[in-house]
Amino acid sequence: MRSAAEDLSTRARIRDAAIVLFGRDGFARTTIRGVAAESGVSPGLVIHHFGSKDGLREACDRHVIAETGEQGLRKAHPESAGRQIQDYLADPGQYATEIAYIRQSLGDDSEAGHAFFAAIVRQTKSIIEAGIAAGTIRAFEDVDATAVVVASNSLAMLVLGKHAARVLGTSELGADMLRSLTVPALDLYTHGFYADTRFLDAARTALQAPAGSAGTSG
Repeated sequence: MRSAAEDLSTRARIRDAAIVLFGRDGFARTTIRGVAAESGVSPGLVIHHFGSKDGLREACDRHVIAETGEQGLRKAHPESAGRQIQDYLADPGQYATEIAYIRQSLGDDSEAGHAFFAAIVRQTKSIIEAGIAAGTIRAFEDVDATAVVVASNSLAMLVLGKHAARVLGTSELGADMLRSLTVPALDLYTHGFYADTRFLDAARTALQAPAGSAGTSG
C-alpha cells in the first residue's frame, strides 16, 4: 500500500507533467495517456488522482495561480521585489514552463480559460490590497477595476513577449529583456505617464456627461 507521502508525490509529479504538456501542446491536444507517459504512471492512476482531464486542469490552474500569487505578493514589498528580480536574472528559464502554461490559458476561449483570467484578477486585487496596507501602493478609487488593468498589462507581456523582443533586440522574456523593461515599467508605475491631471479630469467630465451630449453647444 502506498503511503500518504508517496501519493502526494505521485499526484504532484502527474500535475507537473500536465503543466508541461498543457503549456507545450495546448489543452485540447494533451491527453490523459500523454500525461501518464510523461509522468511515468498509468492512465488509470491519473484518473484516480484527478478524476478527469478537466479535474487535472483545475489542479494545474490552482497550482500555477498559487505560484504566481506568491511571486506577486513579494512584489508588494521593495526588498522582496529586488530579490525576485535578481532571482529571475540568474535563471530566467526556471519560469519557462509556468509562462507557457499561462499563455495557453490566456488564449483558451473556454469557461476554464475565463476562470483562469478571473482568478489572476482576484489575485492581483489581493496584491494591490497588500501593498496599500503596507504603504507601498497608493489607494485607488476602484480597486476591482484597477486590478483588471494591472493584471491585463502584466499578462500582455507574456502574450506579446516575442514581438517586444524583436523591437527591443533582446531574447524573448530573457534576462536582457528584463534589464531593458524593468526600470521603464517601474518608472511608469511610480511616477505616472501624464504630467498633470488634465487628461484624468477630461475623462471624468466626459464619463459624467449625459449620453449623446458630446460635441453639443449651448
